[in-house]
Amino acid sequence: MLNLSNPLNLNQPDMARILPLFLLFLFAVNLPAQEDFRIVGYLPYYRFGFSDQINFEQLTHLNIAFANPEMDGHLDVGGQNIDPIVSIGKDNGLTVLISMGGGLTAAWRDAWQFWMQAPNRAEYIHNIMEFVRVHELDGVDMDLEGADVNALYSPFVLELRDSLAAEGKLLTAALPGSNRDPDISDAALNAFDWINIMVYNLTGPWAPNSPGPHSPYSFAVSSINNWFSQGVPAERLTLGVPFYGWDFSSSPVASFTYRAIVEENPENAFNDQAGLRYYNGIPTIQNKTLLAMNLVSGIMIWEIGQDSYTEYSLLNAIYETVYPPSGIEPAAPEDVFSAFPNPFSEELSIQNQSDSSLGLRLTAMDGRALRQFTVDAHSTYWLNTTSLTSGMYVLQVLGQENPQAYKVLRY
Repeated sequence: MLNLSNPLNLNQPDMARILPLFLLFLFAVNLPAQEDFRIVGYLPYYRFGFSDQINFEQLTHLNIAFANPEMDGHLDVGGQNIDPIVSIGKDNGLTVLISMGGGLTAAWRDAWQFWMQAPNRAEYIHNIMEFVRVHELDGVDMDLEGADVNALYSPFVLELRDSLAAEGKLLTAALPGSNRDPDISDAALNAFDWINIMVYNLTGPWAPNSPGPHSPYSFAVSSINNWFSQGVPAERLTLGVPFYGWDFSSSPVASFTYRAIVEENPENAFNDQAGLRYYNGIPTIQNKTLLAMNLVSGIMIWEIGQDSYTEYSLLNAIYETVYPPSGIEPAAPEDVFSAFPNPFSEELSIQNQSDSSLGLRLTAMDGRALRQFTVDAHSTYWLNTTSLTSGMYVLQVLGQENPQAYKVLRY
């Protein structure tokens, strides 16, 4: 089986210096869990009541959502006291951030636009920093979306970054999977410690005549490639997954929690569709977790208050994919092909081990397709790679419902 998960960034030109270390990682016993692999869970204030059922110890980061400014510039989290939730997070060893933005009311939107303006920005950031200190938080997550990301966004992010960095605090962002808003400057993009990619809502109540999956596996692959193409490295990307779905049998189209669909019928936990209701079940969540382990550096969940707190828990499915229970082999992609040697130089041998022909695509880490070819059943294809520069590439299996992706290294 081709198992090429690698936590190192090996795009440096001097591959000879790094290659021995890479080979040590490649050929040693390969644990799928990485020391720095993130499992980020959002918990909105209106789900605080589920805090006694959530397995917080299966997270690495907790984003409390959402804080927004009042017109006096002070922050409010839905009128809730966040300190008990912060304490739960800290007691479980989590890094706890406050997420700002989300779905804004008209009043919140007006306050944001006022306080992000240059004459008001310093006072607002002072209030944010005081909020972080008082509640003993580890940082801030920016979740302004859509029309709320405008010309004021990047200057605000850069000033907030300076204040947070001065106190050793984190700054992250939730950004769409399929696009980057033009008002997010390169400097602002680089100011984030990492980006939580929101890989859901391909369709929904805004498209009632387009029923279908709103968060398919293919969207995860294309979203990762999209952010690679923006120059964001793997260690600064976290793949978002939904714990909810959209019901296209209702009018208007309505959301539902994963918990509700499982309570209706436990067998729904292993599917992605029930009638005209679309969501992510356990197998898809596991496949997306494997994809994240192979290509980026974490999984993000919107949101943990929607999980089933039973043996059908999606959070548990993620956790046990990253950290398999003792004595249980980790879930792995189907053995359809192998590639040798890896790392490779001027030629890569790809052996199709399946009973049917196999379509493959070689892409750059920024998502650009470089080669596409077919390998006949039970045969070997020799790929000439003399024109490739040193660095990491991705082999993608085409034509599968959940196309797998693997890293290969040109030295």
